[in-house]
Amino acid sequence: MPPLARSAPHDPPRRRVLRLGAHALGGLALAGFGAAPAHALPATLALPRRVRLALHAAGVAPANCSLVVRDLRLGTPLVDWQATRARSPASVLKLVTMFTALNLLGPDYRWRTPVLAVGPLDGGVLAGDLAFIGSGDPHLMAQDLWRLVLRLRGLGLRRIAGNVLVDRSAFALPPHDPAAFDGDALAPYNVGPDAFLVNFGALQLHLQAQGENVGVWVQPPLRGFAPLAPRLAPGPCGDWRTRLQADFRDPLAPRFDGRFAAECGEQTWNVAAQMPADRFVQAVLGAVFRQAGIDWQGRVVSGRVPAGANLLTTWESQPLAVLVRDIDKFSNNVMAQQVFLTLALHAKRAPADFARAAAVTRGWLDAHGLAMPDLVLGNGCGLSRRARASARDLERLLRAAWHSPLMPEFLASLPLAGEDGTLRERLRSPGLQGMLHAKTGTLDGVLGLAGYLQAPDGRRRSVVALINDAHAARAWPALRALLEHAAGLA
Repeated sequence: MPPLARSAPHDPPRRRVLRLGAHALGGLALAGFGAAPAHALPATLALPRRVRLALHAAGVAPANCSLVVRDLRLGTPLVDWQATRARSPASVLKLVTMFTALNLLGPDYRWRTPVLAVGPLDGGVLAGDLAFIGSGDPHLMAQDLWRLVLRLRGLGLRRIAGNVLVDRSAFALPPHDPAAFDGDALAPYNVGPDAFLVNFGALQLHLQAQGENVGVWVQPPLRGFAPLAPRLAPGPCGDWRTRLQADFRDPLAPRFDGRFAAECGEQTWNVAAQMPADRFVQAVLGAVFRQAGIDWQGRVVSGRVPAGANLLTTWESQPLAVLVRDIDKFSNNVMAQQVFLTLALHAKRAPADFARAAAVTRGWLDAHGLAMPDLVLGNGCGLSRRARASARDLERLLRAAWHSPLMPEFLASLPLAGEDGTLRERLRSPGLQGMLHAKTGTLDGVLGLAGYLQAPDGRRRSVVALINDAHAARAWPALRALLEHAAGLA
């Protein structure tokens, strides 16, 4: 898993804006990226019998489903059920954000994080603050900061007399409540965006029996981390997290008042950092500076970098084409939000917020024949009860992506059924494993899937399914039946 008002440094030097007309999209009679007008398609093609039976067995009403299957070569619909109804897409919405970003930013787009000296650097001592200008990098990890700090040491830095100043002015967002969506403030998927997001705002706790005690350590290393370890207990591992009786009120000194069974071996627990952003960055940088041999006893503070600060170096992220795979395959919400906000920065609409990012996204879709009147983007990642899209509009986007020069990057980002990402354990039936690239989306009462299926005869289909029903979580067999029907396996 955000640039500033001065967003020009974040533009890649050879950025391409792709402009594709109907001639680039095969024989689909498309205008720009857009599909044939809705009136040219039948209103409804009946649900396949196996799909209807599977929905009935799951207790899901067909009226709560939108399903589309289309032959990508011929452009003909094979299933078209309530496709124009706007529904909650959950994380399937990420496809809209990522395809827009690949086109607007370019697959080689890289986030750049400048590092500056606010004061003279003489004799290895910075007589002032070290400053970072947040660019919205969705994948600025602790190991990246370690490499960056080693670079600073190579430039002669040995001691920082002042603080670390973090400029987060690229984003203008309200305070984020990680418990607001579903009450689970510990869940990493609930971390909010940040112009200087470090390590996805999350920690990985490790627990392992060591002799008669339990060792607890954390990644990334944090300065001041002092946990109270659980007691070692006999018996089966069971629900080890509940048995820990964890208390994270002080995230740097978590308490585990329960027990941990030796049979559990080594266990890991991914949790949100549960502390203000400045405090988290201070703990991470404190450990990184110590490892690199740079003396720093100050604090991390947020603020604007003053005029006259001297650029020391700039950290550059991996390209978007690489990061989009992490986002889609593992449905990383905060990374998707970082990319979404970057669209506003790239369009010189800084500071970025969700409304500006949505306006930029809609503008690009409209300009390329992919207007989606019912689209509600929200935070751009689908972790929302407000987000809406229709199955037909999402399928039109899939077709546009299939015929786009960016198809390889887009396709490679999608989970592969039975192989990786969110589909690693799903849809492992022999006819589907390795034959379906698709983004999934799940919320309470929502199940979504959108992607590309290759049939045994080599023909390819686009598939979109949006199910909004109290029993949506039970509908995976119905999706399997739909896909097997689309592949000609039923």
